[in-house]
Amino acid sequence: MKLLVALFLVGLAQASVFRDDSHGFECHGVGAFPDPDCKGFHVCQLGDEGDFVETFYKCDEGTMYDFKHKICTAKAFECPTPINKPLEI
Repeated sequence: MKLLVALFLVGLAQASVFRDDSHGFECHGVGAFPDPDCKGFHVCQLGDEGDFVETFYKCDEGTMYDFKHKICTAKAFECPTPINKPLEI
């Protein structure tokens, strides 16, 4: 899972991203999941007690997370329909 997070953070190098644990996303599996409004992505990991632990990585103000290219970008694009399966790396 650390590799998964590292790959996503490498893709975010063009714009900064910060961790936000107050987001209301509910994990149903391990992986990285797109945020419905394209403001970032959610990483779900298996916790020590067998529960899911969610971390939201949010793009800078004025940027959106482009799931196709795996970067935060200021260029305009249409946010895709929300999906509930992990993002492919």
